[in-house]
Amino acid sequence: MTKVKDNKGGRPKLADYQKRTKLVRIMFCENDFIYILSKASKAGLSVSEYCHQAAMDNHIRETISPELAKQIRDLSGIANNVNQIAHQMHIDGFDAVKEQCLHIIAAISSIINQVKPMRHDS
Repeated sequence: MTKVKDNKGGRPKLADYQKRTKLVRIMFCENDFIYILSKASKAGLSVSEYCHQAAMDNHIRETISPELAKQIRDLSGIANNVNQIAHQMHIDGFDAVKEQCLHIIAAISSIINQVKPMRHDS
């Protein structure tokens, strides 16, 4: 009879060298704390993790907003359309797909104009 090992699931244990065992306390004035809290929430991190990442010289980026994610999905769909049109163009020639190409260029320009104001690096 073989013994079945119980799988408890969950996250695997970290190696000793990977465990965070040292604590550093940081004091902020109210304004600085609010600023750090805002930056951490925009990055989708806790204040502690945000400070850790910043101290380790990691580049911290804001999470992608739902609006920007939608725009990225739209561009992905347009890319699929471009591939289909390119295939059709090789079969029928450019004149047959000219209007579709102009429509796609207008759609891409519209998305770029919507995304530009959303992206601001702080």
